[in-house]
Amino acid sequence: MGDNHSQVHGHEEEEVSLKPIFISAAILVLIVVGQHFWSWWPQGWLQDVLYILAFCPVGIPVLIEAWELLWKEHSFFNECALMSIATIGAFCIDQQNEAVLLMLLYQLGEYLQDKAVHKVRRSISKTADVRSQTVLKIEGQETKEIPAKEAQVGDYLRVIPGMRVSLDGKLLSEEALLDLSALTGESMLEEREKGAEILAGSVVSTRPIDIVVTKPYEDSTLARILQMTEEASERKPETERLIRRFARVYTPIVFGLALLVVLAPWIWSLASSSFQYEFSDWLYKALVFLVISCPCALVISVPLTYFSGMGATSRHGLLFKGALYLEELRRITAVVFDKTGTLTVGEFEVKKVLTSSISSEDALGYISAVEAHSSHPMAQAILRHTTNSERKEVKDIEEVTGMGLTAIGSNGERLLVGSERMMLKEGLEVPQSLSPQGESAVLLAIDRAVKATVILSDQIKPQSKATISDLQHLGINKLVMLSGDKPEVVLATAKEIGLQDARGSLLPDDKMRAVEELMVNDRVAFVGDGLNDAPVMTMSHVGIAMGGIASDATIEAADIVIQGNDPYKVVQGIEVSRHTHKIVVQNIIFALGFKFAVMILALLGFASLTLAVLADVGVTLLAVLNSLRALYFRAKTLQE
Repeated sequence: MGDNHSQVHGHEEEEVSLKPIFISAAILVLIVVGQHFWSWWPQGWLQDVLYILAFCPVGIPVLIEAWELLWKEHSFFNECALMSIATIGAFCIDQQNEAVLLMLLYQLGEYLQDKAVHKVRRSISKTADVRSQTVLKIEGQETKEIPAKEAQVGDYLRVIPGMRVSLDGKLLSEEALLDLSALTGESMLEEREKGAEILAGSVVSTRPIDIVVTKPYEDSTLARILQMTEEASERKPETERLIRRFARVYTPIVFGLALLVVLAPWIWSLASSSFQYEFSDWLYKALVFLVISCPCALVISVPLTYFSGMGATSRHGLLFKGALYLEELRRITAVVFDKTGTLTVGEFEVKKVLTSSISSEDALGYISAVEAHSSHPMAQAILRHTTNSERKEVKDIEEVTGMGLTAIGSNGERLLVGSERMMLKEGLEVPQSLSPQGESAVLLAIDRAVKATVILSDQIKPQSKATISDLQHLGINKLVMLSGDKPEVVLATAKEIGLQDARGSLLPDDKMRAVEELMVNDRVAFVGDGLNDAPVMTMSHVGIAMGGIASDATIEAADIVIQGNDPYKVVQGIEVSRHTHKIVVQNIIFALGFKFAVMILALLGFASLTLAVLADVGVTLLAVLNSLRALYFRAKTLQE
């Protein structure tokens, strides 16, 4: 029974129609009105025919599905079989009214449940579908804007600066400067030469590029997020699997007990002449027992609760590969963070200026004047640090690909602005006092003498401190930062954020060993970005990828993808996970407790078939409505 419901409510695309329900309800109302108010109303077999007509629109689909489940899947103990037996039995003991009402209410309940499931699915899909809508297709000497999903493998596309690549392809242009921060977490722009692979999610930086599509839209990096979400119901949490196993055992037991309700009194009547056995009475009680004992409230509401929880997380900007990871997230006792792009912005800011025989103002004036012609992240950081009035006059600016820029000053002095590698390539000596010491830096040389070094550092994200603090408030006290950056840089960042455990100069293998050590005693979530974090994500209990648009490797490795780059969403994800689990427990206790109470009333003769179906459908709908609370749960935000 659990499997059947999982299939029906987890993957069904078409919603149950209300038309058969309206037709059956209309005929049933007509019969009831005729019986009570019209003296000429037909009786006997004519009325039975009307009952059958009322039953067919809502009953035949259930009978057919029960037969298909029995014939194709050899599943007798399912909800459709239970309803079929109950209605046929009701017809046999002249309870046609209740037989039709049973199917009518059952189908109405199915309709309302399907509406709830589709509402959740639409909510998730709407949030998850972050794909670009259009691309520029090259046709001859012109470009034509077309929907991205219509682009075919082999099509030539043009991508203008600031535009995100929508499909994976190969570069046709001689070179490209790309922002790959969403893919790798690195803030440095990267160059690509003709023939290089261009991943969907890359942002073109300086000049238009042409690519040839190598993968269809459905297989592109961007499309994988939506596909991941739509397949999420395949990975079921332990609680849901337990409920399904429970239903497979519980249902045949209930059928056996219902059979005993009929047979035990008959056997007793054979042994005791004073006991009067009425078959129809005990069959009626058995049918009531069958209907109310149906575990559909659990089988429907538990997966729906997890699905609703995933809908809530998607509205908070988190996409889960399965409800399994939503359940797993609440168990996390340790969270490990990468540094760059995760707790830091991945965007540079000027940290300090080192000079020799030149003032820092003059040095920044030369550097900012030259860097105004560059789109490099470090150049942009320097420009943010200075004003137009501070810049010197320069001319004849030329780019040295991948290294920096050259220019001529107002007095004819030759300027070099770029990396330490550029200075060494030019044969210039970098004084020890101006050496970047491995830090990110832009150097200035005037007339073949290195005069200044601007040291830049990554900015800490404004949400990082609150993320660490609120994770501790949630009871997660083992918080670690692992980074390949220099230990002194990592420790300084950790101190500012509020982390006690931070380790630097780590290679991917070192990160894996550190996480393995933590996993001995804790359930670990790893939060990172970029291709180099994929191995650690795979091995941790829960892998969380920063960046709503990730590389193929990151999407494959991560269990959860954060849309955007806000680490506080980890806190929100844990809150939603815990709230969802709370609702699951509420539904289990409520459904089982209520059903056992009515089952006892049925055995004592105080519950009718109509009351049983109302109770069964009512419990199911209440559980479904309670499940939907997970969809609308709003986790704490930083503004609160």
